[in-house]
Amino acid sequence: MNISIRLYDQSDKDSLIHCLEELSDYLSPMDPITILRRLPRWGKKYTHWLLNAVKKQDGAIFVALDDHRVIGVIAVVVVKITKLDQLSITATKMGRVLELFVHEPYRRHGVGKLLINHAENHLHGKHCEFVRIEVFEPNTSAHNFYQSLGYTDRLRDMIKKI
Repeated sequence: MNISIRLYDQSDKDSLIHCLEELSDYLSPMDPITILRRLPRWGKKYTHWLLNAVKKQDGAIFVALDDHRVIGVIAVVVVKITKLDQLSITATKMGRVLELFVHEPYRRHGVGKLLINHAENHLHGKHCEFVRIEVFEPNTSAHNFYQSLGYTDRLRDMIKKI
Protein backbone atom coordinates (compact mmCIF):
# COMPACT_ATOMS: atom_id res chain seq x y z
CA MET A 1 0.00 0.00 0.00
CA ASN A 2 1.16 3.48 -0.91
CA ILE A 3 -1.34 5.64 1.05
CA SER A 4 -1.47 9.42 0.71
CA ILE A 5 -4.00 12.09 1.72
CA ARG A 6 -4.81 15.21 -0.25
CA LEU A 7 -7.56 17.79 -0.62
CA TYR A 8 -10.53 16.85 -2.79
CA ASP A 9 -10.63 18.27 -6.29
CA GLN A 10 -13.38 18.20 -8.91
CA SER A 11 -11.82 15.18 -10.66
CA ASP A 12 -12.63 13.14 -7.51
CA LYS A 13 -16.38 13.71 -7.77
CA ASP A 14 -17.33 10.29 -9.14
CA SER A 15 -15.16 8.60 -6.49
CA LEU A 16 -16.75 10.75 -3.78
CA ILE A 17 -20.23 9.76 -4.96
CA HIS A 18 -19.19 6.11 -4.96
CA CYS A 19 -17.76 6.32 -1.42
CA LEU A 20 -20.88 8.02 -0.06
CA GLU A 21 -23.13 5.46 -1.73
CA GLU A 22 -21.04 2.63 -0.34
CA LEU A 23 -21.25 4.19 3.14
CA SER A 24 -25.04 4.40 2.84
CA ASP A 25 -25.20 0.78 1.66
CA TYR A 26 -23.02 -0.25 4.62
CA LEU A 27 -25.22 1.51 7.20
CA SER A 28 -28.67 0.64 5.83
CA PRO A 29 -28.61 -3.08 6.74
CA MET A 30 -27.63 -2.15 10.32
CA ASP A 31 -30.83 -0.18 10.83
CA PRO A 32 -32.95 -2.11 13.34
CA ILE A 33 -36.12 -0.22 12.38
CA THR A 34 -35.39 -0.44 8.64
CA ILE A 35 -36.06 3.16 7.67
CA LEU A 36 -32.68 3.85 6.04
CA ARG A 37 -32.58 3.44 2.29
CA ARG A 38 -30.68 4.73 -0.72
CA LEU A 39 -32.62 5.53 -3.84
CA PRO A 40 -30.68 5.56 -7.14
CA ARG A 41 -30.34 9.37 -7.37
CA TRP A 42 -29.31 9.83 -3.71
CA GLY A 43 -25.52 9.72 -4.30
CA LYS A 44 -25.45 12.61 -6.77
CA LYS A 45 -27.96 14.72 -4.82
CA TYR A 46 -26.25 14.19 -1.48
CA THR A 47 -22.80 14.85 -2.95
CA HIS A 48 -24.09 18.13 -4.39
CA TRP A 49 -25.45 19.09 -0.94
CA LEU A 50 -22.20 18.05 0.78
CA LEU A 51 -19.99 20.05 -1.59
CA ASN A 52 -22.15 23.14 -1.02
CA ALA A 53 -22.08 22.68 2.77
CA VAL A 54 -18.29 22.38 2.75
CA LYS A 55 -17.96 25.49 0.58
CA LYS A 56 -20.39 27.61 2.64
CA GLN A 57 -19.07 26.50 6.03
CA ASP A 58 -15.31 26.92 5.53
CA GLY A 59 -14.86 23.18 5.37
CA ALA A 60 -12.76 20.72 3.46
CA ILE A 61 -12.91 17.28 1.95
CA PHE A 62 -9.83 15.10 2.04
CA VAL A 63 -9.36 11.96 -0.02
CA ALA A 64 -7.18 8.98 0.84
CA LEU A 65 -5.40 7.43 -2.11
CA ASP A 66 -3.64 4.14 -2.68
CA ASP A 67 -1.40 5.22 -5.51
CA HIS A 68 -4.01 7.12 -7.58
CA ARG A 69 -7.17 5.26 -6.51
CA VAL A 70 -9.52 6.94 -3.97
CA ILE A 71 -9.94 4.55 -1.03
CA GLY A 72 -11.51 6.88 1.53
CA VAL A 73 -12.92 10.34 2.19
CA ILE A 74 -13.63 12.70 5.04
CA ALA A 75 -15.74 15.88 4.90
CA VAL A 76 -15.64 18.53 7.64
CA VAL A 77 -17.20 21.94 8.19
CA VAL A 78 -16.79 24.80 10.65
CA VAL A 79 -19.88 25.43 12.74
CA LYS A 80 -20.09 28.96 14.04
CA ILE A 81 -21.69 29.19 17.43
CA THR A 82 -24.62 31.60 17.51
CA LYS A 83 -25.03 34.39 20.08
CA LEU A 84 -27.82 32.36 21.66
CA ASP A 85 -25.59 29.26 21.88
CA GLN A 86 -22.86 31.37 23.49
CA LEU A 87 -25.19 31.91 26.44
CA SER A 88 -24.98 28.20 27.26
CA ILE A 89 -21.59 27.02 25.90
CA THR A 90 -18.09 28.50 25.97
CA ALA A 91 -16.87 27.47 22.51
CA THR A 92 -16.98 30.05 19.73
CA LYS A 93 -16.20 27.72 16.82
CA MET A 94 -16.67 24.01 16.49
CA GLY A 95 -15.76 21.60 13.74
CA ARG A 96 -18.07 18.85 12.56
CA VAL A 97 -17.18 15.72 10.65
CA LEU A 98 -20.03 15.23 8.22
CA GLU A 99 -18.79 12.03 6.60
CA LEU A 100 -15.92 9.58 6.98
CA PHE A 101 -15.62 6.49 4.84
CA VAL A 102 -12.82 4.03 4.09
CA HIS A 103 -13.26 1.13 1.65
CA GLU A 104 -13.48 -2.16 3.56
CA PRO A 105 -10.13 -3.69 2.47
CA TYR A 106 -8.32 -0.62 3.84
CA ARG A 107 -10.01 -0.51 7.25
CA ARG A 108 -7.86 -1.21 10.30
CA HIS A 109 -4.73 -0.09 8.38
CA GLY A 110 -4.58 3.49 9.68
CA VAL A 111 -6.35 5.17 6.75
CA GLY A 112 -9.24 6.47 8.86
CA LYS A 113 -6.82 7.84 11.42
CA LEU A 114 -4.85 9.64 8.70
CA LEU A 115 -8.08 11.17 7.37
CA ILE A 116 -9.16 12.26 10.88
CA ASN A 117 -5.72 13.82 11.50
CA HIS A 118 -5.93 15.88 8.30
CA ALA A 119 -9.48 16.97 9.15
CA GLU A 120 -8.55 17.92 12.71
CA ASN A 121 -5.53 19.89 11.46
CA HIS A 122 -7.75 21.76 9.02
CA LEU A 123 -10.26 22.58 11.75
CA HIS A 124 -7.52 23.58 14.20
CA GLY A 125 -6.23 25.96 11.53
CA LYS A 126 -9.72 27.49 11.42
CA HIS A 127 -9.54 28.08 15.19
CA CYS A 128 -12.07 25.40 16.11
CA GLU A 129 -11.94 24.39 19.75
CA PHE A 130 -13.80 21.08 19.44
CA VAL A 131 -14.69 18.55 16.76
CA ARG A 132 -18.02 16.71 16.75
CA ILE A 133 -19.09 13.67 14.82
CA GLU A 134 -22.41 11.85 14.68
CA VAL A 135 -22.26 8.06 14.83
CA PHE A 136 -25.13 5.77 13.86
CA GLU A 137 -25.87 3.83 17.07
CA PRO A 138 -25.69 0.32 15.56
CA ASN A 139 -22.29 1.11 13.98
CA THR A 140 -20.29 -0.03 16.99
CA SER A 141 -17.04 -0.40 15.05
CA ALA A 142 -17.14 3.30 14.13
CA HIS A 143 -18.01 4.22 17.71
CA ASN A 144 -15.04 2.20 19.01
CA PHE A 145 -12.76 3.76 16.38
CA TYR A 146 -13.67 7.31 17.40
CA GLN A 147 -13.29 6.48 21.09
CA SER A 148 -9.79 5.14 20.38
CA LEU A 149 -8.95 8.59 18.96
CA GLY A 150 -10.16 10.42 22.08
CA TYR A 151 -13.74 11.23 21.10
CA THR A 152 -16.32 10.88 23.88
CA ASP A 153 -20.08 10.42 23.87
CA ARG A 154 -21.95 13.72 24.13
CA LEU A 155 -25.58 13.30 23.05
CA ARG A 156 -27.94 10.45 22.41
CA ASP A 157 -30.65 10.73 19.76
CA MET A 158 -33.60 8.40 20.28
CA ILE A 159 -36.44 7.32 18.02
CA LYS A 160 -39.78 5.56 18.45
CA LYS A 161 -42.27 4.37 15.86
CA ILE A 162 -45.80 5.56 16.58
